[in-house]
This record gives sequence, structure tokens and C-alpha cells, in this order.
Amino acid sequence: MRGRLLGKYCTNSQESRILDRFQTNLSSRRGLQQTPVSFCHRLTGAEGSSDLSIKSPYTARILKPYIRRDYESRPVKLRLLEEIRAYPHRKNPNWVPEPNAPIDYCYVRPNHIPSVNAMCNESYWPGVDLSECLQYPDFSVVVLYKKVVIAFGFMVPDVKYNEAYISFLLVHPEWRRAGIATFMIYHLIQTCMGKDVTLHVSASNAAMLLYQKFGFKAEEYILDFYDKYYPVDSIECRHAFFLRLRR
Repeated sequence: MRGRLLGKYCTNSQESRILDRFQTNLSSRRGLQQTPVSFCHRLTGAEGSSDLSIKSPYTARILKPYIRRDYESRPVKLRLLEEIRAYPHRKNPNWVPEPNAPIDYCYVRPNHIPSVNAMCNESYWPGVDLSECLQYPDFSVVVLYKKVVIAFGFMVPDVKYNEAYISFLLVHPEWRRAGIATFMIYHLIQTCMGKDVTLHVSASNAAMLLYQKFGFKAEEYILDFYDKYYPVDSIECRHAFFLRLRR
């Protein structure tokens, strides 16, 4: 039993949570420090090359530079950038626009962490530090437009025997409704073939429907699951569903 039973599948469990390991106060005790994000970093994106393979500390696998390079998707943000570039040339019939850069899906690297942490702090709650995910990059996906992080998904591969846990998955609002989240979930599921995949999702999160399309089923409704993370004045829903994809 995960906590005191309040109704069918409804609990108020306060047991230790996987998400606790990604809070800065806990990360600092493991020697991991959160890196501040400069204005330049926010503007131009992560420094460093993404064209080189990396070796996973967790599995010793050689990970290719890119999981996928998408030249076809055109999210709202990308269409807006096209219009901005075209506007100064609107009276020039001979102007030919440059080809768009692809949307790149790759494994997490150290230079991604400042942007990822900043997005978590803005979209989830303060104090998130995902530096630990560098220890098992096989179970990650970071989505870039040029060098700017626009989405990411992370999985903890060994939370229990034969079970992996999706800890964070986020697409920047301006890049949504283009299939990015769908591909990230698909990729993370494929990295743990044969294992159950679990996660918590806010009761008010529309992504619940997306997870259900992949076969996730709600096993539990946990009251005040996010209470320990959100600021006191936060208006975000504090309750969560615990979902499982059985394999």
C-alpha cells in the first residue's frame, strides 16, 4: 500500500519519491551543483558540438550524436521565425529563403543541463537539478532547434526490478502540437523494452490523454503529491495520477 486509502485507488501517500533525488538540496549532498543560466545561454543556446558520439557511463554503449533529425515538422514557433526572416524581403520577388534547420533529438550532454534546469524551474517548480541524468544518458532525449533546447524527456532506468520511471518530460509551449512529445515518449519506452514504465502526472495535465494512447493505465490517484515541491502560493494542481505501462 502506497499510503492511507481514502477511496478506491485514492491515497495520500507521503513516502519517499523518485523526484526527490532531483531537488537541489538533495543533489548538493551528492556533490552535484546547479549551474546558473546566463542571458547569452538563453539567447543562443548550449555551447559545444552535438556532432560527436558519447559513451554512456551506465551501459558503456556508444551513443550516436543524434537520435533523430526532423526536417519536416513545422511547429508554430518555426513558422513564426520563417515569417520574421521573410518580412524584410517581402518586396523582393527574387529572394529565396534559406532552408530551415532541423529539429534535432539527441542524448543529454553536460552543456544541455543549464537550459534543462531553467526550463524545469519555470514550468515545474523551483530547485530542480537534472545533472544526475548525465550518469545514464541512454535513457534521455533532448530536443534542439539549432542550439536552443526546446524539449526534453528523462527516465530513471532502475527504480525497481524490471521497472523504469519517466521523471520529467516537457515541451516548450511555443513548440507544442508538432509531435515532439509523442516521439520523446516513444523513444523513452523503446529504451526499456521488457520493463514496466511508470510515471506520475498532474491530475490537470492534458498529457494524460497522450500517455493513455501509448497504453499507460492509471493505478493510483495521490492527493497532494506535488505539495512538497510547489511554492505555497502556487495555483498548480497538487494531485497526481500514478500511471503504468505494463510490458
